[in-house]
Amino acid sequence: MEKHQDNFELEEMKQQIRLLKEKLAKEAIVNEKMIMQSIREKLGYIKRKIRSMYILVPFALIYCNLFFISTGYSWMFCVVTSLFLIVAPKEISTGNLINISQALIRMNRLGLKWLYFGLPFAALWMVWFLVESYPKEGGETICIGGGVGFVVGAVMGLLHLNNVRRKAKDAIREIEAYTRTEE
Repeated sequence: MEKHQDNFELEEMKQQIRLLKEKLAKEAIVNEKMIMQSIREKLGYIKRKIRSMYILVPFALIYCNLFFISTGYSWMFCVVTSLFLIVAPKEISTGNLINISQALIRMNRLGLKWLYFGLPFAALWMVWFLVESYPKEGGETICIGGGVGFVVGAVMGLLHLNNVRRKAKDAIREIEAYTRTEE
């Protein structure tokens, strides 16, 4: 009788272990889906920001060049401004999580390197803009408007860079945590 009781308890324990394993497997699938959804949302945010840059750059090229040429700015100023606007946008790759993570890490590093180049360039460009604008009719007003626009643009650009870098870092952390748990 005791042996039968032991067998019954053993079978009951095995059944509970099976149920527990099934629950854990379902939970792992749900967690995996949540992680993938979160990563997709962050990548989607980054891609939307990059797409908006690609939409704004042609508008900026056309508007800036038409404005600068029609108001008598030098051709060299227009060419340098255009080149800067063309070089500025960045792209990230897509693929498996490891490739995406590496692309995001590379994008973050390039973002910082770009900042080290972009800020001094923007400051020099602003000085050049002021030098060319001041002698024109209404030059003081153009300089004030350009200065305000420069500060607002710089703040918006830095906020944009900070948001994209934060989203990228979050996605990298999630990818790394997910790939560590898979191993």
